[in-house]
Amino acid sequence: MTPVAAKQSCDRCGSCCRQGGPALHGPDISLIREGRLDRHHLVTIRKGELAFAPFAESPAPVSGEFLKLQGKQGSWCCLFYDEQARACSIYENRPMACGLFDCTDPEPVLAITGKDLLTRFDCIDPDDPLLPLVRRHEQEFPCPDMESVAAGLNSPADRPSLLTNLASLVNGDLVFRQQLTAQGSLSVAAELFYFGRPLFQLLLPLGVGIRETPMGLQLL
Repeated sequence: MTPVAAKQSCDRCGSCCRQGGPALHGPDISLIREGRLDRHHLVTIRKGELAFAPFAESPAPVSGEFLKLQGKQGSWCCLFYDEQARACSIYENRPMACGLFDCTDPEPVLAITGKDLLTRFDCIDPDDPLLPLVRRHEQEFPCPDMESVAAGLNSPADRPSLLTNLASLVNGDLVFRQQLTAQGSLSVAAELFYFGRPLFQLLLPLGVGIRETPMGLQLL
């Protein structure tokens, strides 16, 4: 990924916030423990899925799990970015990466990128009844490496079997989530923190279409 060229001064364009909420780092755990950030504001980015690195021009597969602030209205834009004011609505309690981010000097935030990242396991209590289910879900329905998926989709020879395998994974992931929601064990707000985004959503940017059928989702 080629970093975007640094500016001479900040013009409050909002590009940094629209590109995606920041990843959380070790010191940010205090924001969660002290209630200044709620877990319902967070999404788990799982190993292999696409995400933007600071100053990157396009998303790329991540090499390890981390937490970040959720986007809003189905976009990458940070949940706490106020479009009208062109400002952060939690400025005093913003994560460390936001405090270091400076479009005139990318080095401070690039120096911490990918280091000391918080994961959901840093934030889940050992006696949380969902913890065993999180571990089971991660084992049974891992996020595939989206770069490899993209390559397979572009190969006419590999595409049919890949879509078949992905459909099994996607539907298993969806049923797992639906069962927990139906049992009252999982709220929609908490789902993104505990289990990340549903796998079918991760495939949409790769051009994979979704069709509902009586047998589950069909990938096109």
